[in-house]
Amino acid sequence: MSSVIRTLHLGLNLHGAGGHSAAWRWPGTNPSAFFDIGHYVRAAKIAERGLLDAVFLADTPAVPFDITRQPPLNGLEPTLVLSVIARETTRIGLIATASTTYNEPYNLARRFQSLDVISGGRAAWNAVTTSSPATVANFGGRQIGREERYKRAEEFVEAVRALWLSWGDETIIADQASGVYANNDHFRLLDPNKNAFAIRGPLTHPGSRQGYPVIVQAGGSDPGVRLAARSADVVFSAAGDLTTAIRESERVRALSRQFGRVATPLILPGLVTFIGDTQQEAQRRKKEIDALLDLKRAMIALARDMEVPVEKLSLDQPIPEKLLPDPQNVPFSVGHHRTIEALAREGRTVREIIGSVQAFGHRLVVGAPEQIADSIESWFRAGAVDGFNIIPDVLEDGAASFVDHVVPILQSRGLFRTEYQGETLREHLGIPHHGVPADELATPSSV
Repeated sequence: MSSVIRTLHLGLNLHGAGGHSAAWRWPGTNPSAFFDIGHYVRAAKIAERGLLDAVFLADTPAVPFDITRQPPLNGLEPTLVLSVIARETTRIGLIATASTTYNEPYNLARRFQSLDVISGGRAAWNAVTTSSPATVANFGGRQIGREERYKRAEEFVEAVRALWLSWGDETIIADQASGVYANNDHFRLLDPNKNAFAIRGPLTHPGSRQGYPVIVQAGGSDPGVRLAARSADVVFSAAGDLTTAIRESERVRALSRQFGRVATPLILPGLVTFIGDTQQEAQRRKKEIDALLDLKRAMIALARDMEVPVEKLSLDQPIPEKLLPDPQNVPFSVGHHRTIEALAREGRTVREIIGSVQAFGHRLVVGAPEQIADSIESWFRAGAVDGFNIIPDVLEDGAASFVDHVVPILQSRGLFRTEYQGETLREHLGIPHHGVPADELATPSSV
């Protein structure tokens, strides 16, 4: 029997106004929270008070839909938001999303390495590919196929990591007496002829105390799982039931071992929480938030995501099985699709599915703090997950409810830390200082 003690990991998703589509209408919420820096800073401080591992910012560099009835999810550029949060906090990790499809490796590597240094080693990059039409329209209008996107993503991630290691550990001498500042021979430059982006490097400054940022990946398609298994330290998955979660987690872990990795990625799916003092109060809260939904718009969004004509759907009827798309060809999250498909196969109506699918298909739990803790513990002990990325229904009050009422229960059960043991995100997550030796990624050379 293994003597390794597993540690539960928890993060907080700074999901605009919250994980529920109608969160912006909830009393006490700033309806324009998606570009309110104070809103994000307050939530991050709550997460740090709860000793959580990190806060996470999703990103779509576009206005993705008609906003006449709902604001965008997040509007501010994530690394800028997290740079502000870095100055207002001391321990909480900082995870930002950035696309490998519509960025260049050098600029992205520099931006995240700067955030890592500014925060004292607390940064992470959520590497995603991008296919949303609104984003494509902002970057030249050329739609890139899935296979090409993920091929670029694999090469992109390796180029970024090589750039993060482009300053050798002994490059800086900074001897004021002799006037010698650095040893150029310790730079680790990329060979422009041997990487897909013809990059040489180095970056403009060395890394932080954690070496380089943690790498996160959130894809659920076959290419996404491959990218996660090969390169990610953490996987943000989406699974609606325990059986699926165990199967998908084992899939990632097995594939990562095939790539020769000793430490497999941490599996941290999203968890949308509706918390009340009692089960009845939590259910009432959800019902009241659901009542704020624009059902017509929600049905149009569901039809758009599934690429089916909205007139084929009826609010109080199940979704016809023939309308369900192939999960490997959907234009949105594969995890989102799986959740919708599972609910549809149960015979749930469109209205019920809309009420059950929030925050892109992540699992949804409704209950008193004990019940939320029970759910987290059962999935963790089953080995399906290493923790969760918490997505409160409404961020303004839901984050505090989780931190003040659920976290103490998890602590009392010996599942979660009672104080931070380290200062960097790698220390919080138990990830080694360097996941890949520098000499496997770049060749030492002089500038």
